[in-house]
Amino acid sequence: MKKILLIALITVIPLLAGGDVVFTEYSAQPEANKVVVSWVTSKEVGVKSFVIKRSMDNKTFIELSTVPAKGPGYRYEYIDNDVLFKGSNVLYYKVAGLSPTGEVISETTTMNVLPNISGLFRTWGAIKAVFR
Repeated sequence: MKKILLIALITVIPLLAGGDVVFTEYSAQPEANKVVVSWVTSKEVGVKSFVIKRSMDNKTFIELSTVPAKGPGYRYEYIDNDVLFKGSNVLYYKVAGLSPTGEVISETTTMNVLPNISGLFRTWGAIKAVFR
């Protein structure tokens, strides 16, 4: 009886205490005209899904997509294809773990993405040079 009570307490207490997510690694990398956001967790207690957010000014973030939680240790990836780098604008990304009610449990720090010149632009420059 004591073992059953102890197991029940170990199972229920974390649920009552709320969720917990620990991001062990996360990054946002530019690739041509898209950004690949990836992350790994070591803990996902009470996490139903993750939301990926983007900002142009590091103040106002918009939600891009929601990815269902698959468990700690899983390498998540989201590709933001809706990116057009103009000039040298910096994009800002965050990933947040959400509870079943949609409440933010934990969030990564802001990931800055600087545009880089894609292979497409380099190739286009080479094609133009051929016709000069």
